[in-house]
Amino acid sequence: MATASDKAKDVIEDVGDKTEKAITTAAEKATHAASRAKNAAQGAVDDSSDALESAISCTKNMIRANPMASVAIVAAVAYLWGRMR
Repeated sequence: MATASDKAKDVIEDVGDKTEKAITTAAEKATHAASRAKNAAQGAVDDSSDALESAISCTKNMIRANPMASVAIVAAVAYLWGRMR
């Protein structure tokens, strides 16, 4: 025959086990969510880096193909910028 203290002990152990399981599950979900967020951020950084490198490469190629026009454009922009100040 189980006494009241034995029943209370069993209930406390059961609640402790369920609480531990819930905390473990929440921690695992948080870990997975953090990992997905990290991967998404890393992908965005990589994409941005690739786009920047592509833009720089395209700009270099345009300057090499049209050096006189490039100098004229830079001079015009510098003049206008100076006038705006």
